[in-house]
Amino acid sequence: MTLDDEKSMAYRHGAPSTLQTTALAWPSSLTLDLALSTPHSPVHEGGQIPASSTENLTSTVTSLPSSLEEASKDPRHLSVSTESPPPEGGLHAWLTVVGSFSITTAVYGLSNSVGVIQPFWAKHQLATFAVQDIAWISGANIFLCLFLGVQIGPWFDRFGPRWLLLAGSLIYLGGLAGLGFLPEDAQPGSSGIQSPGVLFALLMLMWGVIMGTGAALCCTVALSVLAHWFDKRRGLAAGVVFVGSSVGGAIFPLVLRSTFDSLGWAWSMRILFLIVTALLGIGNLLIRGRITGRNGYGAIEFQCFKDWKFIWTTIGVFMNQFILIAGLGMVPTWALAKGFAPDSTYTIIAVMSGASGVGRVAAGAISDKLGRFNTMIFITIFAIITTFSVWLLVETYKIWLLYMFGAMFGFSTGCVISIGPVCVGQLTIPSRFGQFYGTSYSVVSFS
Repeated sequence: MTLDDEKSMAYRHGAPSTLQTTALAWPSSLTLDLALSTPHSPVHEGGQIPASSTENLTSTVTSLPSSLEEASKDPRHLSVSTESPPPEGGLHAWLTVVGSFSITTAVYGLSNSVGVIQPFWAKHQLATFAVQDIAWISGANIFLCLFLGVQIGPWFDRFGPRWLLLAGSLIYLGGLAGLGFLPEDAQPGSSGIQSPGVLFALLMLMWGVIMGTGAALCCTVALSVLAHWFDKRRGLAAGVVFVGSSVGGAIFPLVLRSTFDSLGWAWSMRILFLIVTALLGIGNLLIRGRITGRNGYGAIEFQCFKDWKFIWTTIGVFMNQFILIAGLGMVPTWALAKGFAPDSTYTIIAVMSGASGVGRVAAGAISDKLGRFNTMIFITIFAIITTFSVWLLVETYKIWLLYMFGAMFGFSTGCVISIGPVCVGQLTIPSRFGQFYGTSYSVVSFS
């Protein structure tokens, strides 16, 4: 085991901070000079310490290590972390997993339903806008959900999950409730709320900004809190939580397809509001933190960018998200352009979603045994082989090959989604997971 490995292991399991380690070593050096004032040392008449001894003592004190000097000025280091290793299970731990699963089902599940909601906008409220312009609304939601973690992560480390999760839930539900008051159709030329421009602005505000901000609070908490309870089994826990995204992505489109035609926009949003309220309520009741107040002010910090392992991990997660998630959305469009029937595109979406859910749990469990980074490497290689050995061979008369590729590619994306945060968490201790995860995924948000 190398020295870096030993340091990393000690750091992850709550080893003393830099301040504590330095402070323990400092008195031994200081004692050498203090010995000058003992009876064994020459002392001037009247009990005065010789000037040379005073100079030695002063030089020792003024030459303290810079890390100790800096740490002593920073209130965040005044309380040394003595956190115990995560319990790896227990009633509260698994109830927290269920609560986080409920949060991702509500928030990520609804975000994954934009494939049903966005066409409705294009046909009704935003009929005068181009599809690429409408996509900015859902894009803003996803961007804020990831980007705001750069601040929410440190807040989580400082204050714990309870109030952040409650605030995020109320903000998210506020935006969703506001959608129910918007008209179903725009009236070109109107200057009121039915104006296409006003409706676009309101949808951007409610779905993009307000719900995106609420989603950032809810999901950052739901994922970060797992580090309080799990270390060796964190991959499995994260995989179970991320399955909620697939479950919600399957349920919400089915609900909306039936309610849009029979009840219209307003009541569809109100039904969603009731479902999401129940799911977020379960999350708020079950999620419980174990470590709070360990990292000072809760301010944005970029100290993690001094660690090259963190930088390269973030770059790797960014590239995987950019390629695999983009491919996941592109496959149905490519299938239509290739000449497959429209029904085939709906089927391929279902196949990829189901395989993605399996991949999230499987990769999490495997990563706990083989290692998180090892699993990510294997999955990346598997996705590359799948693309070049299966996708390139797909033809319209080989529809089974299309479904086979969809299952394999969907499995890969599910693995990447669940393992990414766990890899980032491998680089730090539980009480700083929020900062590392939030900062890393604020960069990933640009993918």
